[in-house]
Amino acid sequence: MVFLCTEKNEHVMTDKKPFDKEHPTKIPFEELIKLINQKCDYKFAIVDNEVDEELIALAKKEGVDLKGYKHVIEISGIRHSEKRHGKQSKDREPLSIEDYLLVPFIIRNRDKVSVSTSKSKRHKMNLLVYEKQIGLNYYYVEEIRTGNKSLAFQTMYKRATKNPSEEGL
Repeated sequence: MVFLCTEKNEHVMTDKKPFDKEHPTKIPFEELIKLINQKCDYKFAIVDNEVDEELIALAKKEGVDLKGYKHVIEISGIRHSEKRHGKQSKDREPLSIEDYLLVPFIIRNRDKVSVSTSKSKRHKMNLLVYEKQIGLNYYYVEEIRTGNKSLAFQTMYKRATKNPSEEGL
């Protein structure tokens, strides 16, 4: 199944290959997120068809050209996040379905974003790390995939906001 985001926070779903834009079935983003525990191939959502100019400029300073890229969420990335940072994890602030629904908001309204390189020994990946404070500090990480010009959901987590007394002020 393939999911494609529309501007109205809906996703188009089809099990036809190649994708048939003429006969889609629309489902809400919430339903896409609920599918994380089902077995199915080719699940993804396009969150934004275009990367904003500020992000393109930041990445260019780091030697990465993001022109023509799109933000993509694959169910496999959400499953990874669920295992490491979801309700069954040992995180103090586990992720919920509602947190995943914040991804488009975090991308568009980030407080900070940085380009990083993964610490994986198996293969090196360029990453974008977004930070947004919404009560808690949210961290959303995308892998920069040059082959298909996409910024793919890598992981997400949240942490309690430090108060000034904890920072030694």
